[in-house]
Amino acid sequence: MTRPAMQRGAFGMPKPQGWTLERAVHLLAGSVVLASLLLGQKYSPRWRVLTGFVGANLLLDAAVGWCPTSLLLHRVGILTAAERSQDRSCVS
Repeated sequence: MTRPAMQRGAFGMPKPQGWTLERAVHLLAGSVVLASLLLGQKYSPRWRVLTGFVGANLLLDAAVGWCPTSLLLHRVGILTAAERSQDRSCVS
């Protein structure tokens, strides 16, 4: 069987098909960073410690390949990009 053509989005980039674990981690990290910066501006600078914690987890993810958030999201049922492509190849 032939695979269907990949849909293209802006600038010819492949259009993502759902949320992978990697995208969900980046979405969650960016949301927490923005929220902690806003809370630090409005209420107390101590909220910015949360920004540092998220940054440390992102560095850990880049260096080792996992972070506590990715483990939690994987247990919830969000698949990694590799798992998702493996599932698609088994179905085809």
